[in-house]
Amino acid sequence: MANICVFCGSQAGRHPEFQQAARQLAEFMASNNHTLVYGGGGTGIMGILADTMLQRGGRVVGVIPQHLARAELLHAGVADMRITVDMHERKATMHELADAYITLPGGYGTMEELFEAVTWAQLDLHARPIAVFNQHGLYDGLITLLDAMVQQQFLSQTSRNLLTVTDNIDALLGWVRKRCATS
Repeated sequence: MANICVFCGSQAGRHPEFQQAARQLAEFMASNNHTLVYGGGGTGIMGILADTMLQRGGRVVGVIPQHLARAELLHAGVADMRITVDMHERKATMHELADAYITLPGGYGTMEELFEAVTWAQLDLHARPIAVFNQHGLYDGLITLLDAMVQQQFLSQTSRNLLTVTDNIDALLGWVRKRCATS
């Protein structure tokens, strides 16, 4: 099955539904023998994903830079924890392992990881599928910005279409089922 790289926050977010969706995604991934590749944290959405995968017997690969590999941040229960020299090596390792990408709620780091993955796809450096879960309208502004970039001819519609966006957990799980079945 697929190695699914999930970009997400080290905070849990304002709405309990953010946490519930992370659990649902992890339960689905574990039950379908997908591997979670993620940032290695033990807090927030990252921790919820890893905890749920581990509780369900799923495989988890954490990738964390040395400067964050401290007891209060590092997920102690992840056996396959890859510690990198820096953030650049972290992202390169995550990309090397990934068959697909999902972006859940998060902050600056989540956005930076998403944009690197989609930029690399735009530049034909990979052809892996990329999804954004727009829960509670968190990414509405981003979607509006991307659509404006297309309208103003700074981004082609083909490049815009590299991102699948959904605000429904069942649709996200259907996307995983369809896009990651043969990876």
